[in-house]
Amino acid sequence: MAEWHEGLSDEYRGNESLANIPDIDTLAKSYLDAQSYMGGSIRIPSADAGEDDWSSFNQKLTDKVPTLMNLPSDEAEARTALLSRLGRPAESSGYKTEGLDDDFREWAFDNGLTDGQIAALVERNGNDMKTATDAQDESAREVFDGLKSKWGHAYDQNLSFANRAIETYADEAAVQYIQESGLNENAGFIQMMASIGEQLGEELVSNIGNQSNSFAMAPDEAKSQISEIQNNKSHPYHKGKSEAVERMAKLFEQAYPS
Repeated sequence: MAEWHEGLSDEYRGNESLANIPDIDTLAKSYLDAQSYMGGSIRIPSADAGEDDWSSFNQKLTDKVPTLMNLPSDEAEARTALLSRLGRPAESSGYKTEGLDDDFREWAFDNGLTDGQIAALVERNGNDMKTATDAQDESAREVFDGLKSKWGHAYDQNLSFANRAIETYADEAAVQYIQESGLNENAGFIQMMASIGEQLGEELVSNIGNQSNSFAMAPDEAKSQISEIQNNKSHPYHKGKSEAVERMAKLFEQAYPS
């Protein structure tokens, strides 16, 4: 037992809480520290406390811990306060991101989305849409480049045939479906429509054997006709007839477009 304990009354001399205090100065320091702690502490009101005491307690707590969020006891009010603290505007019209329609604003507000989340969502969707559009454009280029290679000089004419078939047989709803489904960028569909459109317009052009120089044909058809002329030794081409020679030159232009 420390020497200074001798001056204590019997009531306190044997108290275990004082056993580790070696002298009066240490005792004094412990007392002052306790007083300082009590002065800085916040007492939680009892169940008997009124609204004023609880308001005072909440204010002290907020002052001591500014980042602490004090939510109302009502669940709906607590949710509103929490979402507001996180960044949701006070009403749906408060979203700052441009280009939002009213239905989307209401949906975002009801689901507790913050202004920052909306901005990130719009940016992400915009990037995804651009990526999808770029991929679709690249796919369309490949389709039409393939048709150009296959049809050669007949490319524009065959596209006109395809459009003719669609205009003849497809109503407004069908045209919308063709565009939305991507059939208008499907090589097989375009070739089928071109074939149908060509049949529709047969009465407008002369027979393929006597066609005008302005009538284009696919490279494969031109090559077939070249082969037929070369194999037909009685053809005027082999006799040097100017019209036949000129026609053969046109066929080669169609068969091997530059």
